Amino acid sequence: MTKSINWNKSVRRVVLTAILSVLALAQTSAMRAQDAKANGERWTRTPRSAFVGVVKETCKSVVSIQGEKQYEVSRRGSDTQYDVFNGMGTGVVIDERGYILTNYHVVKGLLRLEIITADGERYRDVELIRNDVATDLAILKINPKAPLQKIRMGRSNRVELAEDVFAIGNPYGYHCSITRGIVSSLGRPLEVNDQLFYESVIQTDAAVNPGNSGGPLINIDGEMIGLNAAVREDAENIAFAIPIDVVSEVVERMLRQTVAKMTHHGLKFRVVDYEDPDYPEEGNGYDCLIVDSVDAKSPAAAAGVESGDVLLSSNGFEMHNSLDFTCSLIDMGLSDVAELEFSRKGAAKEATIAFSGLAKDSNRNVAVANVSRTSKRYADAETADAVAEEAAELDEDTAASAVPAAHRSVKGRKSGALETVWDVFGVEVRTVDAQEYNEKYSQLQAVAIGDFNFAPSGGVVITRVSPDGIFGAADVSLQKDDLIFGFGVGSSKEGQLSVASLDNLYYIAQRVDEFAEKDSGKARVYLIRNGRPYFLEINLAL
Repeated sequence: MTKSINWNKSVRRVVLTAILSVLALAQTSAMRAQDAKANGERWTRTPRSAFVGVVKETCKSVVSIQGEKQYEVSRRGSDTQYDVFNGMGTGVVIDERGYILTNYHVVKGLLRLEIITADGERYRDVELIRNDVATDLAILKINPKAPLQKIRMGRSNRVELAEDVFAIGNPYGYHCSITRGIVSSLGRPLEVNDQLFYESVIQTDAAVNPGNSGGPLINIDGEMIGLNAAVREDAENIAFAIPIDVVSEVVERMLRQTVAKMTHHGLKFRVVDYEDPDYPEEGNGYDCLIVDSVDAKSPAAAAGVESGDVLLSSNGFEMHNSLDFTCSLIDMGLSDVAELEFSRKGAAKEATIAFSGLAKDSNRNVAVANVSRTSKRYADAETADAVAEEAAELDEDTAASAVPAAHRSVKGRKSGALETVWDVFGVEVRTVDAQEYNEKYSQLQAVAIGDFNFAPSGGVVITRVSPDGIFGAADVSLQKDDLIFGFGVGSSKEGQLSVASLDNLYYIAQRVDEFAEKDSGKARVYLIRNGRPYFLEINLAL
């Protein structure tokens, strides 16, 4: 009883102190106003913290995610009882056209999904573009009535221990709630559960609650430095965010695999800090996107882009990181071009990159090339006769069904097959069987190129290339160590042939004349180069 009375006295004392403090502040403010008026001065309020404007602006890029999840609550025999709970989370706008980033666990299993933007608009037509289970990230798409304001990205290497940060989100459905804290630790490994492990996260003491997941962790400049992802439930003020560099890399890859069409450009970038004295004007207070290298014979090289160029804009979008560039390529078609503005040693430049192909796979970065070749068909008549003789030894029905179907081998002499492939295509190859393929290219079990889907189970790897052959022509340039897994003739699905062995390529080589009569002799070679799928277009009619 005594303890209760003492506690109540303590409460009264605290409340009384708070009231007196408020009255004192009010009296001080009134006195300041009177003094200013007496001296003929204009009284002004105490300036608000600069954080107020920063947070207010960032909130425009934060959305609320709501939905319903179904949970199993009991089971009796074959009957299972379910209950439905309201789910909530947060997302950040990464592109003004309605692309939104969040945690995958926020949207996983939702029966109904609704996104509420900063202006209060509700969108129920939500598309899941892609998710990455390993990093617990997902990209959603809505069709906004007006362009959204995308979040400003920071960089992980600028995050410092004990710096001020803000977590913005929708805890328990309270839209755009702000909490403040500091960076408590960097590079912290975190095991969320048996399926999810982060190698390096940002730990913060900003208050994070259910519903904050998928929201931004920002610094005092309004830059997103992490994506709030988890909280320690049995502790207070221990929360974790995925570093922005990891987020940007994964999101850029996911977009490139889907809506950015993975159009090959041949550019590799590096980001230069906005404080770098070598790039004072181009950065304009932001990081600079520098062309680190340009692949030879790529669309970018053909457009005149060079290493060291500072990319300023692409298709009208400002460029500050690789994600910006990939976003600028969203929804570009096969015949579209990218309009670039860049700076070269202080001089303004422009370039137009013409993309000629697209490809995608389910797990990795993909690039494409689409070129033509001019090369002689056969060295002489004797070579053509030799090809005809080899063809006569094959059973027509067996050969015709072998390549497009289940990679059945065509029965033929290996020496004759190697010679024919060399004579026709100008390459020496060896077969890569399923075991070797899976060891080297386990991430490329399913490859989609345009409207065509492949499931490579092997192929042929090039061991030597003749510059006089079809595949070695200067403007086609298949290379040593390229792995060929397909050959496309015409625009029909039936004309897309799998190449799983030397015998498959041998079969194709013997029918070059037949293929040359279709679709003006246009054909495609599908290959993997440095772990990436490509296709090269050749003209068999020349």
